[in-house]
Amino acid sequence: ARRTHAPPVEMAAICVSQIRAVGPAAVASKRRVALRSRAAVKSRAVATAATETDEVQKVLKEGNVTVEYQRRKAKEMVQFFKQQDYDQAVEESQVFGFTAKNEINNGRWTMFGLLVGMLTEYATGVDFIDQIKLTISVLGIADIYD
Repeated sequence: ARRTHAPPVEMAAICVSQIRAVGPAAVASKRRVALRSRAAVKSRAVATAATETDEVQKVLKEGNVTVEYQRRKAKEMVQFFKQQDYDQAVEESQVFGFTAKNEINNGRWTMFGLLVGMLTEYATGVDFIDQIKLTISVLGIADIYD
């Protein structure tokens, strides 16, 4: 069986070293290049799949389907699906920037903060802006509360 990609552990180590070396912006551009190269590898895989299909047809016509042949094909399938899972995990692993997950969390924290501010206003009678001024004064950041 041919290997077209590095094992997931090696790829993860390469990605971590790239992030440490150049930062997130450069890694994002390298990720785009990697995705393009994966697309090229997939197109080559389609071409080799055609030859493999011919090989399978030949084996089936000859009737030489052995347990060893089935085992080899099963290992190739397992490797293919592991690689697909890894590729999907890499594509979905964006951590920095505007991602849907980050934006949902930001919205939830904002709603929670507004809820706490409204409940505090209800309990104390001090409006939200005055609460912020009071907090800044009490923490000693600035003396803005009259």
